[in-house]
Amino acid sequence: MNLSTALSLIITVFVCGILYYRMVKREIPEPIGWIQALVPIALGMATMEISGFIGVKLFFANTALRTAVDQMPSLMGSLVSAFMAAGMPEEVIKFIAIILFATIFKPRLKNVYEYILLGAAVGFGFTIMEEMAYSGDDTWMEIIYMLLRKVSVPAHMAFNMLMGEFIGIARYRKVLKKESSVSYYIIALFAPIIIHTIYDAFTALNKFIVNPDSFVSGIILVLVGYIGLPVWIIYMLIRCKKKTGDFCSMILLPE
Repeated sequence: MNLSTALSLIITVFVCGILYYRMVKREIPEPIGWIQALVPIALGMATMEISGFIGVKLFFANTALRTAVDQMPSLMGSLVSAFMAAGMPEEVIKFIAIILFATIFKPRLKNVYEYILLGAAVGFGFTIMEEMAYSGDDTWMEIIYMLLRKVSVPAHMAFNMLMGEFIGIARYRKVLKKESSVSYYIIALFAPIIIHTIYDAFTALNKFIVNPDSFVSGIILVLVGYIGLPVWIIYMLIRCKKKTGDFCSMILLPE
């Protein structure tokens, strides 16, 4: 393990670990147990490998699709690339992982807040593997790039907190025997996909950057992405903290 990878792992675990630990401790009337807290992190680590393989097959190894994307207008090409390579495969696999855990451990999930914790844990595990995979050589440029990525290191936690919230609300509505909850599952899946896709289209897969005629536009989109996502992450974390009591009060009683 080189210096860049080691630093990336330490910072990721430290930042996301503290955020997740504080979230767990805030649950009312008492926090979840350590098994329920840790198992989804391991599950999240596995989702990175699976979704990474799917993303490569869907986009990077698909010559016909990449040729078609290259012929698209820059914005459309950036969005399609981001959707196929990251936004769609990563969030779909994490959605399946959350649903799988929620189904197996259903008796343990007492309220909507625990679904949010479940999403945060899966996102935490995914981030550990992703940040290690994206670490480069021990050059100053690679280390600086790695540190810049850490500005939005809780991104996957935030994506999947949102996902877990809407899955939890869907389950809560079922307990209350209200009308169909399908729309909440749709939001749970597609809201993170859309946010994730836009961010990657503006940053890592920004096709404006490679065109001298649209370079300035590309830089503006990069800045919007690198500033906008951390602002949204902070909003999600603060919102979850303020509404912890409300989410904990949404009890998932036996059906």
